[in-house]
Amino acid sequence: MAGNIAKKLSTPVALSYLVFMFIMTHLPKQNVPRTLASANDKLLHALAFLVLGFVLSFATQIRARHYGWYAYAIPTFIFGFLYAWFDELTQPWVGRYFDLQDLAFDGLGLAMGMLLFEGVRRLLSKVLRIEELQ
Repeated sequence: MAGNIAKKLSTPVALSYLVFMFIMTHLPKQNVPRTLASANDKLLHALAFLVLGFVLSFATQIRARHYGWYAYAIPTFIFGFLYAWFDELTQPWVGRYFDLQDLAFDGLGLAMGMLLFEGVRRLLSKVLRIEELQ
């Protein structure tokens, strides 16, 4: 039962997280919560994209026709990195700026999220009883 719920929710969760990320990264500087504004910007980028890498990997692997890292790694990284570019390119519209270092930390976080998913993929398969994660 948990597996069926996870399968049904994986894509909506990933899409909702993308929307949440877009909203948070497009808040004008003066509207950013103080706790986030005082945090290390690069660390926030890496953490945000770590979560994105994980949820995209999960959603992509469940829908893949083949099992294993190669079924989700390339599409997840390409989509995630294209989103990172889009995110950085559109931030000037709200008074923020494009930053190549942010983009690098986005890619690093994305890769870490994918590696985390790969590290727990088989365990998730057993716990959630989702054959597609094996």
